[in-house]
Amino acid sequence: MDGLRAVAIVAVILNHLNESLLPSGFIGVDVFFVISGYVITRSLERKEPAHSRGAFLAAFYRRRIQRLVPALAVCVVVTALLTCLVVPDPADSLWTGLLALAGGSNLFLFDQATDYFGSSGLLNTFTQTWYLGVDYQFYLIFPLAVWQLGLGRDGAAGRRRFRLGMAVLAALSFLLFLHRRELDPSAAFFLPGPRVWELAVGCLMASPWQGQRLNPAQARAGDWVAWGALSALVGVTLLPQDQGPIPLLVSVAATCALITTLRRESSLGRILTWPPVLRLGLISYSLYLWHWSVIALSRWTVGIHAWSVPVQLLLILGLAEASYRWIETPFGSKPWTADNRRSILIGFGLNAAAAALLLLISDGLGSTLYAGERPATLSEQRQKQRIAGTAITGSDCLVNRKKRLNRRQIAAQFEVCSAAPPSGSGAEARTLFVVGDSHAAALIPLAADLHQSGLGITLLTKAGCPFPATAHGHLDPGCARFQRNVAKQIRAVGRPGDAVLIAGYQLSHLGSGLEASRDGFLDRSGEPVRGSADKTALYTEALGAFSAKAEAAGLQVILIGAGPRLIGRDTCLPEWFRPARWNEICLEALRVEAIDASRMNAQLRQALPAGVRFIDPMRWICPKGCSLADMRKLLADDDHLTDTAVRQLKRPLLDLLSPGETPAPESAANRAD
Repeated sequence: MDGLRAVAIVAVILNHLNESLLPSGFIGVDVFFVISGYVITRSLERKEPAHSRGAFLAAFYRRRIQRLVPALAVCVVVTALLTCLVVPDPADSLWTGLLALAGGSNLFLFDQATDYFGSSGLLNTFTQTWYLGVDYQFYLIFPLAVWQLGLGRDGAAGRRRFRLGMAVLAALSFLLFLHRRELDPSAAFFLPGPRVWELAVGCLMASPWQGQRLNPAQARAGDWVAWGALSALVGVTLLPQDQGPIPLLVSVAATCALITTLRRESSLGRILTWPPVLRLGLISYSLYLWHWSVIALSRWTVGIHAWSVPVQLLLILGLAEASYRWIETPFGSKPWTADNRRSILIGFGLNAAAAALLLLISDGLGSTLYAGERPATLSEQRQKQRIAGTAITGSDCLVNRKKRLNRRQIAAQFEVCSAAPPSGSGAEARTLFVVGDSHAAALIPLAADLHQSGLGITLLTKAGCPFPATAHGHLDPGCARFQRNVAKQIRAVGRPGDAVLIAGYQLSHLGSGLEASRDGFLDRSGEPVRGSADKTALYTEALGAFSAKAEAAGLQVILIGAGPRLIGRDTCLPEWFRPARWNEICLEALRVEAIDASRMNAQLRQALPAGVRFIDPMRWICPKGCSLADMRKLLADDDHLTDTAVRQLKRPLLDLLSPGETPAPESAANRAD
């Protein structure tokens, strides 16, 4: 199996270095899942039966802990310290690493809605540990199933029960995978339920007749099948990522075929047992851990270029070899103590020590280790997303995109996320409803200033979810339901003279062919709308329908357009540890982003329904254009505005909120329109 592991880890590393080399090389992880299920089942079948369930479980967990924990703990601690040196806001990476020690990083990445293929996943220095999370969670319950089904204890009957159980598990998990992939691809990727079918299939490949002698015709046929399977496996790594589940299914089938037909004495077997290939397979676990550390940290510093890749590969190999030789082998080759339970406690202690160090780093110490000039960070901005003396905070009033709220819950949340006008504001004091996605939640510092000025504030937003809901719904059904209920609640509690301020990630929701574009709006047939003009038309239609009802109730509607953005902002800010020539690339990206935002705002302004006022944030935040240095204080990440930036929208917003005023042609409000 080591030769097949070598093929899988090489595919993964090449894909992570440059996805254009092997666009679907990430399917190497699926190969690992199948191999893992196969190897562990073969191992259990060959071992002497334990005298009790407790002894069996203790021996199983002891072996897994000794195999996985020491190398993981060292990699996590070292990578965490290096992360703090070059990542200005390491919170997400540190929490991912911390939870990786407990086997739960995949759940954290899913909860954070991390896109494995997007910038958030690529820059998290522990994204690769999601695989171990699925592995840990499967093997938490797997040995209990093995014992109950009698594998290794009840002879042929136990093997039959075990294989029947694994077949049922594989079928149910595969159906769940197909279902979740359509509704929520990140769930199909990160969660164990839609993934365990690959491990279960590997378990089914461990057949008792493996190793039996074949006649020459059978051997030749098997060799051809093995070559065909390897060719298919290599071939699917070259397919583009948008081929759906095909690469994954082919990789699993090809791995199964190789497991059942590959012979050491065949031509392919001799290639895969060539000592350098075998060595790659032997150190594949350490390679998997350390390759991502090197690649992710490189993205934060020198980058990944043709000239740097040889050095980065040597570093990956050197770290993996050192990990295998001095950590994996000595710590995993024999029991730490004669008592399996005591060995398990030692493993827990090692994990706890590593976790304690990460908690210490994440609790403020990490920020002091940063070796560059600290920019504004998202975690710091979230601390500023609160209105003093009220319950309005970003953590409470920005609903996670995974969370589902019914109308009753939204009404209750409305009360929590509402702040009456300050005392002394007068009976005619107005309320400003702030709605939209996480970009609306970023307006909380501005809302806090307006609250001090005498306005009541109600703010309730949902991550990744634009307001208002469009006619035919959203790819995420919870999004459309949430925003429809928010609109109903505004009309139910709003009073004449109140205003609704709408903000969102316009370049993403309405863009097409732009970085980070999302095709979330659905058309009449339930298919995603893809063109920017079609998205804008659908959105402004929904905006018109909402504003007509709002205007009838005496409510004013204000829309904030697309603001400054810089994809890769954190790695574009000038630092001493980044090549100076990067600035040219980033400056061009910043120029293009400004053009995209201006075009988006012109498109929105042209399609704007009557009665809806418009603020172009580019004119207020970047009136003469923004530099890379400006992005250090105006953006908290690629696209979310800082408190400094949103407060620059106070003047045009107050002008639009002034009752009965008709702005002069050169006034601030006119510039905003």
